[in-house]
Amino acid sequence: MQPELESAAPAMEYRNLCASCCPPTSVTPHWAKTKANSEVNIIKNSSKRQVMLVVGASGIVGRAALELFDQLPGWGAIGISRRVPDLPDVEHIALDLTNVEACARVAAKLHQVTHVIYAALFEKPGLLAGWTEPDQMQTNLQMLKNIMVPLQRSALGLQHVSLLQGTKAYGAHVGKMRVPGKEQAPRVEHPNFYWLQEDWLKAQRAQAAWHFTIWRPPLIIGHAIGAPMNVLSVIGIYGALAAASKNAGNEGFGWPGGVCGPIDAVDARLLARAFAWAVKAGKAEDAGNDNFGAVRQAAMDQTFNVTNGDVFVPSGIWPRLAECFGLKTGADNPQRLQDSLPPQAARWDQLVATHELQAPALDRFVGDSLIYTDVFFNAGNATPMPSPLLSTIKLRQAGFNECLDSEDMFVQWLSRLQQMRVLPTPR
Repeated sequence: MQPELESAAPAMEYRNLCASCCPPTSVTPHWAKTKANSEVNIIKNSSKRQVMLVVGASGIVGRAALELFDQLPGWGAIGISRRVPDLPDVEHIALDLTNVEACARVAAKLHQVTHVIYAALFEKPGLLAGWTEPDQMQTNLQMLKNIMVPLQRSALGLQHVSLLQGTKAYGAHVGKMRVPGKEQAPRVEHPNFYWLQEDWLKAQRAQAAWHFTIWRPPLIIGHAIGAPMNVLSVIGIYGALAAASKNAGNEGFGWPGGVCGPIDAVDARLLARAFAWAVKAGKAEDAGNDNFGAVRQAAMDQTFNVTNGDVFVPSGIWPRLAECFGLKTGADNPQRLQDSLPPQAARWDQLVATHELQAPALDRFVGDSLIYTDVFFNAGNATPMPSPLLSTIKLRQAGFNECLDSEDMFVQWLSRLQQMRVLPTPR
């Protein structure tokens, strides 16, 4: 059994860790070059009582979580990922989770870590086929083991681990799922790395003092450069190119997808606040309490669906999204974005240069998100896909009641990306 937090190892004896154990896999953004290419200061303030390790910090979920916990009173936060997240002044270690030796070297130094959010994900090129391939499943399991096994030896004050799943837990990708998906329903047996990770984590928990919470969000909306399942980035580029076409004399912001039914989604920031709720974080007045950072009893070893709390039809919010780009909704423009957007890479490069955007080339920006977006937009289909809706009653009854209008969420995020100069501002 691990000792309680009061018996945790003292503050780190070193100040720096070389990030060269695994260089980033894509072009490093200008705001993070010193973090990625030189030594990394692990904890800015060693007096922090709680330290959150965010594994997969460059993804949509990890970036939002790192941003939140880095700002919470009484918390320190460390991000781990191959790519550097575009967040200023955060602690980050460039690390390849498939490298066993590198993970062991890094984890051996993370004595102060008290909590973990595991949001890392390995996806194969082409995305969809890999969801059912055994080697991809085993890779995702091994990545979790590679960091958690040595971390448990080093972080003796570890209290809690959050693990990400999703609607694939309900078989949404292999057939029609029961709607709404409920956590207490019997496991939908099918090959899935979720089960491999979950079963391994539960076996580790049985021998330890820490607790876990498993989270099942649906479509996650947020910002991350190069994430493989980022619908927001695709909408942003599609809209920016449409606005540029309007300025050239063309009109309209046509819906590119097929016929859609209702879906649900979650804002990455709301999901991050759910993580904070599970460990009693988020209020400045709590930083001095004895239970500060303790795992909420209602979240101990539980699985929760988490959504914004509403449903929407993607084509139904299109008129509001058009306004974000200074456009009006034009006639439907059916297309597969994975086919239609890549040939416009040079136009995107021109927009980046003209508006002096802080954004990479189109392919590095969206990755395989074009494929993912075509799925959610039901591209080329006249019949809606089955709606993979989730029940969030269990989470609400446990005490987390935050909600958000999903249409407002998209508008807020597009506005934020424009303010960040990741997308051009409408003229």
